[in-house]
Amino acid sequence: MASERVPNDRLRALLAEAAWTSAAFARAVNSAGAEIGRALSYDRTSVAHWLAGARPRHPVPDLVAEVLSRKLGRSITAAVAGFPDGSARRAGLIGPRGRAGAVARLAELTSTDADPVYRLPLQQSPYLAADHGKPRWRESAARRTGSGVRTAGPPAGRAEVASLRTAVRVFATGLDLHGGGHADAALAAFLADDLVPWLNRPAKEKVRRELLTEAAHLVFVRARIHSDSGFHGAAQLFYVAALRLADEADDVCTWAVILRAMSSQALALNHRQKAVRYGENAYAALPARCPPATRAFVAAQLAVARAAVGRGRDALEVLKDADRAAGESRATGDPFQVYPRAALEFQRAQTLRGLGDVKGAIEALSASSRHRHPDDRRGHALTHAVRTKLSLRTGHVEEACGSWREFLATGAGLQSSSVDAARSELRHEFIPYRSNATVGALLSEQREG
Repeated sequence: MASERVPNDRLRALLAEAAWTSAAFARAVNSAGAEIGRALSYDRTSVAHWLAGARPRHPVPDLVAEVLSRKLGRSITAAVAGFPDGSARRAGLIGPRGRAGAVARLAELTSTDADPVYRLPLQQSPYLAADHGKPRWRESAARRTGSGVRTAGPPAGRAEVASLRTAVRVFATGLDLHGGGHADAALAAFLADDLVPWLNRPAKEKVRRELLTEAAHLVFVRARIHSDSGFHGAAQLFYVAALRLADEADDVCTWAVILRAMSSQALALNHRQKAVRYGENAYAALPARCPPATRAFVAAQLAVARAAVGRGRDALEVLKDADRAAGESRATGDPFQVYPRAALEFQRAQTLRGLGDVKGAIEALSASSRHRHPDDRRGHALTHAVRTKLSLRTGHVEEACGSWREFLATGAGLQSSSVDAARSELRHEFIPYRSNATVGALLSEQREG
């Protein structure tokens, strides 16, 4: 005989505490699902079933926990919300430190990422906007806790460091040229099968720090790939893993770069205050010895985040700092020590857009396109996408059509969820203008394609 459902009194109590109607709660869950690429359509009837004892499928219990955490301002797990045995692990996201060392945590994460069975639940992990972490750089003596490394096998040396540097360049270039879906499984396997074993081998202190820094760089690239694929919860896990590695390496410059990327991710998901907090902490941590390109990279994102929350004067001030630092930077083959002019102009455009200067934003986007390297196809496509939206919203329909054609040309064949989403959004935005002959022709081409 089938067991009777037990009413979920825990969830009912949490909803009452949050002063949420069932319909509003369902909308919040659907919105959190969209952050990780899941199109959900729950309504108040669905919530009524959950309250009666029904258990939704993974990853919904974790999404329920996350939206309740955001609303109530404290950490709620799936079990606390009345859904025991939740599959997503929330531990380790509060900050760059914890009981387990950076390498031990990385080993667990990369083994999951490389396993075909467990990888899907990882990709469906919710983005945690409600964590209470405020990562800040501290002096080494107070910060470092040991990496938890099992030293075994022959010593790691310069050959492993060089291999990691090459891998960083190859996979970062592949992301720009082909999109996040390119060589995705290859990087997952490399991290689990090569990187982690190298980090678990004995090494001289200087070599160990270099290995940890390059490992942080490569894990950072893995996070960007997950983000470009729409797996923002998984990306967040890898960003935090990279942050911990940089912390172990005592590399504040790399640490600031990673936290800056976490600010960008938070802002893309419309968690503005979190984006500002991360951006401020990354900027505050920058020492004088960091390369000028690093300072420009971090400062430019802080300008965007400040503009997004209406801090116009502060945004323009830090954007000037980004300009100064970019002017002092020199070309190098290391992707972590160069900040292309095209990227700076794109951030300038986003800052000006946030401040309501649409004309200035369009001009900056045009400058960004002019300076883009031909191999940065993903960057080209996303720049054209933003320029198209702004031109269309200011009534310059023909100009928007030209940018749209550029977007379609540069984005063709890219394995990028970000580009796919932009393609869908642009098509939707052009529909009200379909009576325009040029727009109608482009829409028709898209239908036939």
